[in-house]
Amino acid sequence: MFLPGFVPVCRRHGPGLKNKYLEYGYKMSNSPVSIVILAAGLGTRMKSDKAKVLHEIAGKSMLSYVLDAALTVTACEHVVVVVGCQAEAVRAEAAKKGGVRFAFQERQLGTGHAVQCALDALSEETGDVVILCGDVPFIAGDTICRLVAAHRQEARAVTLLSVALENPTGYGRVIRDPEGNVSRIIEEADASEQEREINVVNAGIYCVKKDFLAWALSRIEPHNAQNEIYLTDIIGVAYTNKRRIGTLVCPDADEVIGVNSRADLARAEERMAAGLRGKTS
Repeated sequence: MFLPGFVPVCRRHGPGLKNKYLEYGYKMSNSPVSIVILAAGLGTRMKSDKAKVLHEIAGKSMLSYVLDAALTVTACEHVVVVVGCQAEAVRAEAAKKGGVRFAFQERQLGTGHAVQCALDALSEETGDVVILCGDVPFIAGDTICRLVAAHRQEARAVTLLSVALENPTGYGRVIRDPEGNVSRIIEEADASEQEREINVVNAGIYCVKKDFLAWALSRIEPHNAQNEIYLTDIIGVAYTNKRRIGTLVCPDADEVIGVNSRADLARAEERMAAGLRGKTS
């Protein structure tokens, strides 16, 4: 028998996962969650004419892996895939899963702008929004469930997934104030030498209250000559306005590593092959 207000959050695990969340102390509600998958970029570092999220690992597209993880979340009411470069090909790949909505980002004006496009497809929805990256293929459904649970347990405005890396080069660092509260995300190019020594980084995966998300994005100033809007800036907006911010640490760094180049893709293939060998040994 389970306590009122607790629900199984992962389709793949059902009631067994409910026990796990009771053990962790995470309380779930019946309120729905929408999941947004960012998949609009071409990925120039892949040196390919194919959209980045359509590159395959073990014969399956990166986008397909992310969709599979998203669709294990029982509380998920809607999945929105943001498309842009090679939109029709990406739509066709995502549509294989069924029941997916799409948002079109005509110009790639940053991750924040991509999420704004997705919110247009969720105009009637309320509750929380989980934001995933289509080029992070190893994200697990369990991790998404834990992120939502932790977010709701503390009634936060935003909860971000973080990870400690031995070599954090290239990743945005999670900055905390003197009291230990998350205050902002700073990209490596903008970080001081002291900030670059921080090894806890932003994984680029979030759970955010929808009303706060829309409000925060409307307050962000565009960056650079391209007028890009960075999703990471919602953390600073939340902190400045004294909204609750939290993090969930992902224990498996490989799970949240993005695939941005041919070398990354080769490493992902190796990781997948090693995982498959482990299952059959």
